[in-house]
Amino acid sequence: MRKLMSTAAVTTVLIRARRLWPIVAMLVLAVALACSSSPTSTPLPAGPEFSALIVTTDLSLGENRVVFGLLDRKGMPLRAEEAAVEAIFIPSSQTQGTVQDEANARFIQWPVGQQGVFAATLNFNQVGECTVQSAECWALRVRTTGPDGAPVTAIANFAVRAQSNTPGIGNPVPASVTLKGEDVEDLSTITSSAVPDPDLYRLSIDEALAEDEPLVVVFATPAFCVSAACGPQVEIISQLKELYSDDANFIHVEVFADPHLIEGSRPSGGFVASVTEWNLPTEPWTFIINKDGLMHSKFEAFATLEELEESLRELISG
Repeated sequence: MRKLMSTAAVTTVLIRARRLWPIVAMLVLAVALACSSSPTSTPLPAGPEFSALIVTTDLSLGENRVVFGLLDRKGMPLRAEEAAVEAIFIPSSQTQGTVQDEANARFIQWPVGQQGVFAATLNFNQVGECTVQSAECWALRVRTTGPDGAPVTAIANFAVRAQSNTPGIGNPVPASVTLKGEDVEDLSTITSSAVPDPDLYRLSIDEALAEDEPLVVVFATPAFCVSAACGPQVEIISQLKELYSDDANFIHVEVFADPHLIEGSRPSGGFVASVTEWNLPTEPWTFIINKDGLMHSKFEAFATLEELEESLRELISG
């Protein structure tokens, strides 16, 4: 883990950034990524040349994986190999802040189209909820290079809570009872995957936690995912399973109950109980849990095979 910058070394910066609620940011970015080849994209309101949109919704004190996208003024995603990011804490009633951590963000190609998002690991040392009651706030400053070689700078505000909504790193995870393949006659009643992998429905979460092995769990709804990342994410879990089936257990949990029962364009059965038990604000989510049932790492939104394999290998070899 990197050390935070010392008080003597921090840099004062001026922040002028619009706040966009995380769920709105995710929808905006999902549409932009899906439509990146369209020549008729709707321009964003006049403002900075580039905007950063925070995809991650569950940020708390300590080390976090932060996923964000970059859009130009026309609402088109920006692609770059990497970007330098700074996490800036802004005290209450101030427009200036100090850099608390910095990192290099790597580009992650979205599973649909040729564009993508960025991911960086950042450490947050203070709560900043960005509300009227708690005005302290955080900002992410991003610097990279555009396709034409010109420098790109973008800023976005975001909140950091004292505790995460989802199970925290190092904490026990809920021993949820989830449906298995042997519980049903047809896997389509417990997953919306077009071609489900039966191995991902072999165990319930509570059973896997009792097996004294690491566990990888993905919560996703492949057929009904707003971001179009859920199906590919479940496929990546199957790929990871093929590589490490002797070292860990792997489970997919469909977030909708009875996904085969549709009203309009969505399942009518509501969410499964484990979505509430794990307190998931969005989906997809992928969790890697150690053999003692403690959270090792977690990934909101799309995570690549390389990211997940790196975390799982760290757990297995450790």
